[in-house]
Amino acid sequence: MKEEYGITFQKKTTPSGDLYYFAISTDINNAEIANHLSNCEVRITEIQIEDLQKVLHGIPVQEEWGEVRGSSLQIFPTEKTVQINYLNRRIPISDFLQLLQEWLAFIR
Repeated sequence: MKEEYGITFQKKTTPSGDLYYFAISTDINNAEIANHLSNCEVRITEIQIEDLQKVLHGIPVQEEWGEVRGSSLQIFPTEKTVQINYLNRRIPISDFLQLLQEWLAFIR
């Protein structure tokens, strides 16, 4: 899925040995999605995955999901879409769920 959104994952080690994970988009329209992923640590990613899976199974969740280091996620259960920050468009929950799963596999 990340390829469809023009997103790549990278990890960098600082001279002091700290490891950082980044999602980068080659498509400016998906920069907010990449930024959101970059801000998500393992547990936050897992929680988002759990909530999106609930939506797909018809279980109510908080639509104003909240922020991750300044990056907000809003869930639209009836439309089965999400909006990251202030993108002018929504993306399918199934796409974002897959992006989160790919991100989680990368950062583990």
